[in-house]
Amino acid sequence: MSLRDDLQALVQDVGVHGPFVSLFMPVHPEDVTMEKDRTQFKSLVSQAQADFAKKYPDAEWRPFGEKFALILAERQLISGTNTSMAVIAGADHVYQYFMRLPLNPEVKITENLYVLPIIENDQYNINYDLLALEKESFKLFSVHGHDVTEVDLPKSAPTNRADAIGTELKNDNDMQRSTGARGNSVFHGHDPKEETDRADTERYFKMVDDWIRANISVPTHTPVILMAVDEVQGEYRKISKSGVLLDQPRIAKMPPKLNKNDLHAVAVELEEELRVIAKKRVQKANDDARSGNRASSAVPDIARAAIEGRVDTLILKRGASAPGAIGFDHLVDRESEDARANNLLNDIAVVVLGYGGRVFVQGDDGFNDKEVAHAILRGRIG
Repeated sequence: MSLRDDLQALVQDVGVHGPFVSLFMPVHPEDVTMEKDRTQFKSLVSQAQADFAKKYPDAEWRPFGEKFALILAERQLISGTNTSMAVIAGADHVYQYFMRLPLNPEVKITENLYVLPIIENDQYNINYDLLALEKESFKLFSVHGHDVTEVDLPKSAPTNRADAIGTELKNDNDMQRSTGARGNSVFHGHDPKEETDRADTERYFKMVDDWIRANISVPTHTPVILMAVDEVQGEYRKISKSGVLLDQPRIAKMPPKLNKNDLHAVAVELEEELRVIAKKRVQKANDDARSGNRASSAVPDIARAAIEGRVDTLILKRGASAPGAIGFDHLVDRESEDARANNLLNDIAVVVLGYGGRVFVQGDDGFNDKEVAHAILRGRIG
């Protein structure tokens, strides 16, 4: 489920009011008994219960405690090679996220969702399909981060060229006769195999592309990254009309074996390329917005624009904070004790996501000394 879906479901848990209980902790995949993580999780739950009672003395802890107990009972404290876990609980639902972003043990009891760590972990994660294409066959892999799973394709998929278009070729010794000068017959021998093979390859690639379009483009819209040698890359891209094939990045070599280790290495390489491409796109969008008078860096102005649904993209400085809170009545509070202890930037992020906007958490690059946020607005200022 996407973060936006989770956000909507969590808000619906309680209508227009919190509280929300969030736990963040590192995990230890090497500890197969999970004793370290179980002990740490229990400790954080105890801390959360104590903090909850202080902040919400009239609220009932039992629904939250039951959700945390369920997670502990189901032994779901470790997932793959992830280094951290986040658990966010509302009144009726609990959401658990495994992350590669390193996190310290922390408890958050908030009136609004606390989502900044999850945003930072997921912001450049793009799930995609990896199309491993050769002239004679193809395979498809579903990639989520570093996790690569081969897609079990139906028999109707054109996974093999010979089966898809047949193997019959014309006679290699076909001869073509023409009449030369003075009536002499001139025989031009030609081998149609190369020409036929080229045509068959083009036909096959079109069949593959048609299948991708019907089974990926239309129903899922999942991006496709092509892994193929340069010649195949060029030929396939000439005929591709799938609409989901990414121009960049591309893998212009085929591993000798499509085994788990080789595919993992490809996924790691692609993840870094996708991260760089996405960051450049965000920065360009921000630069364009500034040039077009559609950007703001003043937190009060950004908060007001977010409440009005006018923030298309929010870029936050990693680790930054600004005192204040946005209530579910969409009023900004900067005066109360609870508001001064709250991070207004997190609340702005929640509102932006609620209006369908995008949120990114980045390092110091692109921020002046006193800047903590940039907003790309829907429409010009003023």
